[in-house]
Amino acid sequence: MATISVFRILTPLCLLILIIGLNDAKVGNDKYYMDKMCGNDHFVFDGDKQPGISLQLTSSSKYKKNFNCTVRFRTAQPSQRLIITIEKMDISDCPGDSLYIYDGTTLLNKDSKQQCGTPSPFTFTSSTTQISMTFTSNSAVESSGFQAAIALHFPMIASCPQNLGFFQCKNKNCISKQLQCDGRNHCGDETDENQCSILSG
Repeated sequence: MATISVFRILTPLCLLILIIGLNDAKVGNDKYYMDKMCGNDHFVFDGDKQPGISLQLTSSSKYKKNFNCTVRFRTAQPSQRLIITIEKMDISDCPGDSLYIYDGTTLLNKDSKQQCGTPSPFTFTSSTTQISMTFTSNSAVESSGFQAAIALHFPMIASCPQNLGFFQCKNKNCISKQLQCDGRNHCGDETDENQCSILSG
């Protein structure tokens, strides 16, 4: 009898802990590796299930020689756009090894200093529903590559209301609130990460 009573108390408690854990999981912390996605169909960003990701060139410490890879991303809805922020870049054999980012068919990082080397972080917001990234390397010395944050932007959502699950970046990008305080610069200006110590305190 006592065993049944304990079971009745513990079961709802365990379910509550599980639900809290799932709610606390940060969607944008999903980490992907470009070298595992080469040539796949478009990766689709969805406002509810996949509003943002973290992308690294490789899961290894250095990318491979003679490597050529293209990955494609698109939005689930025609009114949505994509924000891509290169948070870190270490592509030392410049310009032999290079990253190219396209908005549809338009090259975004036209400046060669944003294609290789170790530039400061930079960001782009697409004007179309699709972006692609192409990385090529030669047979010389390789390095770690890059780390990027990619997020959905909701330009058609008036005032980007926080009570409806959105976050208004200082640069006017509108992203999912799920991406706030996940350790990644999804806004492109880091305002989604600025108040995290206050929010968690």
